[in-house]
Amino acid sequence: MLIAVDIGNSSINIGYFTANGISVQSINTHPLKDSEEYLTDICNFLQQKRIEKNSHGGIISSVVPGHTSVLTEALRRLSADEGAALLTVTHEMSSGLKFRVNAPEKVGSDRLANAVAAKEIYGKPAAVIDFGTATTITVVGVDDDFIGGAILPGLGLMNRALGEGTSRLQEIILEPPLRALGVDTQTCIRSGLFYGTAGACERILMGIEEETGVTLKVILTGGFATVMGRFLRRIHEINSNLTLEGLRILYEKNRPS
Repeated sequence: MLIAVDIGNSSINIGYFTANGISVQSINTHPLKDSEEYLTDICNFLQQKRIEKNSHGGIISSVVPGHTSVLTEALRRLSADEGAALLTVTHEMSSGLKFRVNAPEKVGSDRLANAVAAKEIYGKPAAVIDFGTATTITVVGVDDDFIGGAILPGLGLMNRALGEGTSRLQEIILEPPLRALGVDTQTCIRSGLFYGTAGACERILMGIEEETGVTLKVILTGGFATVMGRFLRRIHEINSNLTLEGLRILYEKNRPS
């Protein structure tokens, strides 16, 4: 079994890869728990899904540094095999990608995993739009290169900013609008958030394609991927487990022989 852990700003997604496929557990990122609590959460999930707690490898991607060591310890305690390989994603890993960006060490490990999965599963050139706490666009070029992308606030962050930064607007329930034309404050905000985010992503992709001269395959992932897919006019694929699939591929490329 391989356990892939994606520690994000809002949620920790844990993928359990077995001969039967993948099972995914989601845990809130905050508050931070200790390793014993995470171990209990993992064991309860394995029991619920009837997944045998056998020898396993593990790989962790984290954009929340304070959580990394705690989850690593939980995985170590889970394994009966003290020699099990537990990897942490860095830009120095073998990924099959060449970095064409400034400061590759600052690229989010989730974006690296997304780029690897997009290239290996869907082919190049490709763009991954990850609709999470932030909305990120990650682009893989024609030469197996990580060429950059864009980052903008996610739906939840924009919603919260409107509520906290204005005197008369309130944070709303994040439900997709039925149409673009809002008829009251709430539906106006929903239109702005969902149609606005979709429009921003499409405009960014258009600009990247004009600058690079390529046509990008588009893959959506993240917590809002399925919902946001309704608002994008571009042809796209949706893969909610893309980051975890990328971690699996990175593990295979870097596992000790």
